[in-house]
Amino acid sequence: MKNNNKIFLGEFIASCFLVMVIVGSGIMAENLTNDNAVRLLANTIATGAGLFVLITAFANISGAHLNPFVSLSMYLTKRIKGKELLTFIPAQILGCLLGVMLANVFFEHSIIELSAKNRDGFHIFLSEIVATFGLIFIIFATLKDGKITVAACVATYISAGYWFTSSTSFANPAVAIARTFTDSFTGINYLNTPTYIFAELLGAVVAVYIIKRLIK
Repeated sequence: MKNNNKIFLGEFIASCFLVMVIVGSGIMAENLTNDNAVRLLANTIATGAGLFVLITAFANISGAHLNPFVSLSMYLTKRIKGKELLTFIPAQILGCLLGVMLANVFFEHSIIELSAKNRDGFHIFLSEIVATFGLIFIIFATLKDGKITVAACVATYISAGYWFTSSTSFANPAVAIARTFTDSFTGINYLNTPTYIFAELLGAVVAVYIIKRLIK
């Protein structure tokens, strides 16, 4: 299999599973309890566990970026080429979209549904900038330590981010797009999705700027 085909398939599958974990665990939690704190805790645990497994399993297959702005950051720091970037991003977005459709079907929701969950305000915008900056910086800061360390650091950081950011730390534009299409606990109103993505882009750009000066 050619390298780009391997990257596409790996990122597609891993991104699909990532969103299935995020959305599916959110719907399960929503079905089991009316307590939002318990829902968020269940969603956090499942997402952290899923991230650790997926990054560990797919790191040697596609790099396990699972995130267009991680891939963009890799390109801007000359760790991947332009052709690879153009393979990573469509695979991640398509995988995430399939993941949300499957998660919806698993729990007898419509395969595609627009979320009515509002996530707006400057406080959320700012927290999503910080969440994405932290994610990108942590990935680059731990790359030399091997895939297990990266997987553990990303999983635990995102788990923490669910709780210390008001945005619940999406930090991923492909995931934000996918979560637009589930009217459940993990959803996001389509009117808020562009703001999330712009905040994530700002966080990634600032992270790359700092990384180039602190990490070689």
